[in-house]
Amino acid sequence: MKFTHCMIDLETLGTAPNAPVVAIGAVYFDPDTGTLGDTFDMAIDVEDAIKYGSVSGSTLKWWLGQSDAARQKVVRGTAPAPRVFEAFHGFCLKHGSDIRPWGNGSSFDITILEYAFDRILERPAPWKFWAVRDCRTIKELAEGIVVFDAKLEGVAHNALDDAKHQAKWVSAYWQGLRSKKATPAATQQTGFSREMQDALHADAEKLSGLTGEEHRVEFFDLGFDDLLG
Repeated sequence: MKFTHCMIDLETLGTAPNAPVVAIGAVYFDPDTGTLGDTFDMAIDVEDAIKYGSVSGSTLKWWLGQSDAARQKVVRGTAPAPRVFEAFHGFCLKHGSDIRPWGNGSSFDITILEYAFDRILERPAPWKFWAVRDCRTIKELAEGIVVFDAKLEGVAHNALDDAKHQAKWVSAYWQGLRSKKATPAATQQTGFSREMQDALHADAEKLSGLTGEEHRVEFFDLGFDDLLG
């Protein structure tokens, strides 16, 4: 099965674009069905990671307050950053070059990765800038419309476990939003009000009477799925 959507989650030692990356977790998924596909899970040696970024004291303090299991996942890495990023670059192209990367926040995971690819591998991230997707946006859109209450399976703040969980709730919101029917006013392709449409129909009838030829005005409705593409 070919996938284009890929959920990505990072564990880092900062929150700025130049934050050191210590773990990358990712999973391909199909938001239309919720099916999960290939996964990626690699950790970077902490000493090597900090060569390519700036450590944040507040982030270190935050990690110290997490569970033992989460902290162990952060320091488990033994691989150098270039090897991990080379492997992840290949993973992102596993299903072709039209990958749609998802991150939980418009300026965190994806932004940090784009900086890191350039800094570590001296090459751009393996996706088009317009293909980037944001979890928090779809979550806010679905608020009050779609309910997702499944618990995370695995360890919180473990990159792959978080990525899988995010893929599940994004899929739930995606499907829920696409199943909703837009109101007639929202589906009018022309954007004309009902009164305007009636007036245009009347003008067409008058024109038909004057010219002796039939003139019609047609309006087409688009469903919510059509609007989402």
